[in-house]
Parts: sequence; structure tokens; C-alpha cells
Amino acid sequence: MEKANTIRYADLFAALGSEPRLEIMRLLFAAYPQGMIVGDIQAKLQIPNSTLSHHLDKLRQEHLISSRKEKQYIWYSVNTKTIEDLLAFLFNSCTLSNPHSREDKLDPVQNPFTEAGLMFEGFLRSMESLFGNVFDRMVLPRGFERFSQKATQVIALAQEESRRLGHQYVGTEQLLLGLIGEGTGTAAQVLSAEGLNLENMRVEVEKHIGHGKGTPLDIPFTPRAKRVLELSVEQSQRLGNQYIGTEHLLLGILRERGGMAVRVLEHLGVNLHSIEQRILQLNKSH
Repeated sequence: MEKANTIRYADLFAALGSEPRLEIMRLLFAAYPQGMIVGDIQAKLQIPNSTLSHHLDKLRQEHLISSRKEKQYIWYSVNTKTIEDLLAFLFNSCTLSNPHSREDKLDPVQNPFTEAGLMFEGFLRSMESLFGNVFDRMVLPRGFERFSQKATQVIALAQEESRRLGHQYVGTEQLLLGLIGEGTGTAAQVLSAEGLNLENMRVEVEKHIGHGKGTPLDIPFTPRAKRVLELSVEQSQRLGNQYIGTEHLLLGILRERGGMAVRVLEHLGVNLHSIEQRILQLNKSH
């Protein structure tokens, strides 16, 4: 099995061993989680369409990227699970000679605050020159690949809200705006039933945090926002769901409790317990 794993990861490195493919990966990391369409990638790289198709096919064959069709466009995005597994393989290979590490059974991705996790973070930081700010994306919890299309859209909308306000981070309040802004998911329906809409929530958020001075290309999640994402995975598992939807993100916000999103909801007079119970009822009825 170990030999097979080594061959598998050697194939991944071989797929990455091309300057155009590395540039494609850099672009897709910068556009994560929404991804990019072929035309935008081609405009950035200035390479023939046939050549670009060849490189995209190679990356997709190795599951380094994934594609989806929306209307007449094909979107490409990074497969974070494959990248995460690749980095974990490198880290774990480095610890094979350390019996103490094996006995502790530390998973540096799941346990970023252990000694091994801090070493792993340092390793990811060293990869930034290759892939850009990878760490802020890779600390997303295991299971992120199970986020529904609507939940993924919420993340993208949260980033847009951060840009709109000129902030340098995505916090729980931006996630909340993304949930109501998505419009059709379970979370948006539950929030709308409480009399909330994107306009009044934007006003309330701006009252609390104001406007910033500009947004970087790579927008990191705050620790509380990362915790919300982790809790959304946990809530999905607790409810026995095979996906992570907008309702799980909203439950994550409610369970995290200390973020700005909860303060905004409380200031708007929302009954947090009522929202949670409504989500649980809807989950049982499906």
C-alpha cells in the first residue's frame, strides 16, 4: 500500500511539473472556491486554447482540479482534498522515522495547534511562493469538498461582501450576509421568515464594523469564521446528512456564538433558538 501511495503522489508531482500547469493552479487557488472559466484562464496565461485544454485535462485526470457546468460555461476549481492529501503525505513521510509522532497519531490538518500541526503550518507557509496563500484555504475542515453548490456560493458571496466593505478578512458577519444574499437555500428561507433581508442586514453589519481601506487579492478567514466552517461540518455529521448545506453554515454561526454575526442577529431582535429549531424541523421533514 505504501508503494502504491508513493506512485500515486509521484504522478501528482509529475502533473504539477510543468510551468503552465503550476500557473493554472496558482490562478485557481486565487479564485477559490468559485473557480474560473476557461476564457478567463486563457486571458491570464495567454496560451493557445488547445494547449490550455491539454493542461486542464491533465490536472483533472489527477484530480488536482474539478470542473462543473453552469449554463454555457465550464468552471474549473481546485480540488482541495487532493492537495490536502498530498501535503499530509509529505508531512507524514517526514515523521515515519519518529516513533513518538506515530504513537501520538497526530493529524496536522485536523489538529493545527499541536506541535505537529504547527510544523505543518510552517510547511504550508513555505509553499506560499508556489501556490500563493495556501494555508488560509487549506485550514478549511475536512469535508469541505462536500459543501453543496449553494453553500459554496455563500462562501463566494461572503468574499464579495468583504470586498464591498473594503475589509481584509472574511468574518462571521460576511458569512451571514452570504447566507441571506444567496437567496434560495434553507438558511436564506429561515432568515427571511424572521423578517430579514440583505438590505437591512447590510445596514446592521455596517453599523457594527464600518468600512475598511481595501481588500487584498487573497482574503483570509478570521479564526471565528474558520470555526464556523468546522462547526458546519460537525452539524452535518450530527444530523446524519451526506452534504454540507447553507443550513449547516447557519447552525455553525449559531453554535460558534461569539462572532459578530450573532451580535447582528441579536441586535435585530432575532430569536436564535427559534432559528435553530426551525432548521432542525426542516431537516427532519426532508
